[in-house]
Amino acid sequence: MIKHIVLFKVNDKSKIDTAKNLILELKNKIPEIKDIEVFSDIGYDDTASDFGLITTLNDEKALDIYAKHPDHLEVIKFIKTIATERRAIDYKV
Repeated sequence: MIKHIVLFKVNDKSKIDTAKNLILELKNKIPEIKDIEVFSDIGYDDTASDFGLITTLNDEKALDIYAKHPDHLEVIKFIKTIATERRAIDYKV
């Protein structure tokens, strides 16, 4: 299994819910996604990311399909309009 974690800082927090919903919809569009969790920061630390996601996939091939999937690329286009920072890590479970 692969966990794909991404954290974002954004310039417009009012659009976080839209981004989160778009990400969650990917579970119904990309069969390689086994699970996806999207979350917002609680605001405790001013240096923290604003929101993030954890995606679970079977293997690196599934991660590659997910990364290049047209629906995923459309979500990325939207997120790029609000993201000021992105950090990611992929690891085997």
